[in-house]
Amino acid sequence: MSEAGKFWYYNKAGDTEKYGPYTDDELIRLIRQGILTENDYIWMMDLEDWLRLGNSIYSSYIITE
Repeated sequence: MSEAGKFWYYNKAGDTEKYGPYTDDELIRLIRQGILTENDYIWMMDLEDWLRLGNSIYSSYIITE
């Protein structure tokens, strides 16, 4: 994977704008801060399509109340 392929982008559920690029650590920080929720989407170059955050390897970082 190229260096560019290691970065994540996110899309808030219901929004058409994408945000990024973010490293793994930055993405985890956004999740822990509650900026990203299980219904938001993430994407990186190796993925064919956007992935729901709640169905991703990052789901364990999601804040639940």
